[in-house]
Amino acid sequence: MITPKEIEKKTMNPEKREKAKKDIFGFYVGRPITYILTVPFLYTNISPNIVSYISFIPIILGFILLAVGKTKMTLSLGWLGFFLWSMLDGVDGNIARYKKQYSKIGDTLDAAAGYFAMALIFFGAGITAAHDMSGIVRNFVIVSGELYIILGGLSGMCMIIPRLIMHKAMTSTGSKDIGRMKDRAYYSFAKVIALNITSIPGLVQILLIVGIFTHTLDLYTIGYFFINILIMLISLRSIFKG
Repeated sequence: MITPKEIEKKTMNPEKREKAKKDIFGFYVGRPITYILTVPFLYTNISPNIVSYISFIPIILGFILLAVGKTKMTLSLGWLGFFLWSMLDGVDGNIARYKKQYSKIGDTLDAAAGYFAMALIFFGAGITAAHDMSGIVRNFVIVSGELYIILGGLSGMCMIIPRLIMHKAMTSTGSKDIGRMKDRAYYSFAKVIALNITSIPGLVQILLIVGIFTHTLDLYTIGYFFINILIMLISLRSIFKG
């Protein structure tokens, strides 16, 4: 019988473990759950790529529910969509490493789903904040609802732009890790902090569900806009300097 412990042993070598541990929530909470969820998939012929394709569905549904939801129940289901994506994002990798089913298109699908999640989780939060008239910021300042939508959309773009430019720079220069942006082994303490703050399967999701129940998604949207634009500028500087 396949066990989560066996999956962990076969998919996580010591070097990968040390790098993965820098994403604290993802390593200590999310990853153990993905091992459990991976078990039934290993008894089927479902490929990692199929799981990657499936992972787009909860992202899109999660975004729609955040965008149109008016109740905490509906918004929580929207949050659940992004949580399910983060779990499937781990499951497809576990299957690939356990069965040694690697492919270039698999890496592309995995990255594409990640980009969708990055863009839509902040965009969805911004739309929710725009609709929430009892948001904490509105108690002190009159803010147009459209502004939250704009900030949410820009926040997601700030997450994606450095990654797109980095991949283009790597292709153009032939570098495997320009500016040492990919390899977590070289991450400074500041980069580790930034990684955890902006981790979609980590703190971003935790604060999202907290914001839903405390009516603080307006603060969440504003805060992450400034965080993401700052990290984007620092990342671009590292890329071009590298």
